[in-house]
Amino acid sequence: MASTTRFELRYPGLTDAPNGPAQLQALAEDTDGWLCRAFACTSSTRPTITDGRPFIIRETDTTNVLIWDGSAWVLIAPAGGGGGGGAGATISTIYSATAVQSPAHNTETTVAFGVDVATDAAVTKSTSGAGHKFTLNQQRLWTISATVQFTENGSGGRAVDIRTTGGTVLAKVGSESSSENPWTANPSVTRRLAAATEIVVIAWQNSGSALALGPGSGNTVHIDIAGV
Repeated sequence: MASTTRFELRYPGLTDAPNGPAQLQALAEDTDGWLCRAFACTSSTRPTITDGRPFIIRETDTTNVLIWDGSAWVLIAPAGGGGGGGAGATISTIYSATAVQSPAHNTETTVAFGVDVATDAAVTKSTSGAGHKFTLNQQRLWTISATVQFTENGSGGRAVDIRTTGGTVLAKVGSESSSENPWTANPSVTRRLAAATEIVVIAWQNSGSALALGPGSGNTVHIDIAGV
């Protein structure tokens, strides 16, 4: 007997010997096994729904449960277990820098946050260029804030922004000129973001030469990511 590609429901083909009761029983048993269940997939292999009717999935990599509303996937229940991040739980993570990083003149540099102060399974840190990126493993209302301090230099401007790896700027702080004092930026954003969104912090300066970020034992260069 042949079977459907998505749910593997068996059905008779032209070459199968006629046996109505057995064939209908096979189809009924296959269907019965899927009733009241969510379709299993990953966040990158969600099925394509073309008829506009509701469809429920559970992602095996994020454990999120979502429903197709006719035009987009909408979160029903966020992931549970695995070090926090359960349905209804508040997520709070902190990453800081304790090593000096020196963005070059007139060059966008991904900021590094080498120390994991507080972590959660809902946020994954990985390297990205000279710094780090943060993957949000759940669709939630996220609050992201960063603190980045440049050391003393009286020349040129400074800018720090929070953006997605796709290039969408979520928050930005900049200055056209700087004094001799250290310059500190605190961009922040609160926005509902989809699962698998990747976040980076970008530092830029044009003082004429490389300019160090002052780690201050993590106090002056850090990122805080919270989900509610």
